[in-house]
Amino acid sequence: MNERSNNLGREEIIIEKEFVRRPKVPWSKDVQRFLRFLHDQQINYVPKPLGFDQEEHELVSFVPGEVYDQPLPDELYTDEVLCLVAERLRDFHDRSVGFLERLTGEEQWMLDYSGPIQVMCHNDFAPYNMTTVDGEPFGLFDFDTVRPGSRLWDVSYAAYRWVPLYFDGKSRLSETQCHRLEIFVDTYRLSNNDRLQIVDCLIDRLSALAAFMIREGEEGNGNFQKNIDEGHLFKYQHDIQRLKENKSQIIDLIKK
Repeated sequence: MNERSNNLGREEIIIEKEFVRRPKVPWSKDVQRFLRFLHDQQINYVPKPLGFDQEEHELVSFVPGEVYDQPLPDELYTDEVLCLVAERLRDFHDRSVGFLERLTGEEQWMLDYSGPIQVMCHNDFAPYNMTTVDGEPFGLFDFDTVRPGSRLWDVSYAAYRWVPLYFDGKSRLSETQCHRLEIFVDTYRLSNNDRLQIVDCLIDRLSALAAFMIREGEEGNGNFQKNIDEGHLFKYQHDIQRLKENKSQIIDLIKK
């Protein structure tokens, strides 16, 4: 899969050979500022911020590699790749901490959040927002949803997308899903306190996503309404219910 489309429904994203042109939105300036901070630290796996053109489009550099989504091809559905993903998320979080002291409180972000502030969260750390090079995860892009948040807020959703923690009509997680979840949180080095809260956090995260989709659909965003019509909202609601039913099983699996 080579087409890079925004999971939250943004259209008119034009991919050129060396850069990506995106519609400017209220949070674009702060996203560019954060990307500049990362590049100042010599982080090469995120887009380079290139400012805005005369038509007020946001410009970022093109991150090389192939892009996939679930179900991942066999060569990417391995423990080794999952470990590399978890390591990348940990590195991104650790190196984002320094940006927090630069926040003024006047920043604009796309998504609401009311929890603890520990790192900068990507908020959509999923296969469709990462590139692979030579069969290994490399680049992280689409920072529309970035904002300050907790490690667990990002880790839980990343696990949901990468393990993945989809129930797909089933009432329980499979042995493979349980194995992959344990690998993911172990590699990230998630604290035991966070492990005890991961299911509740993921339920909150999916509930926030569902509410956001409904609100956008009601406000006339056709892309979100299309996602609802295609069953994405129902899937999130189904997975939320199954997570509630399987909470003790999941926590017993990963707690230390």
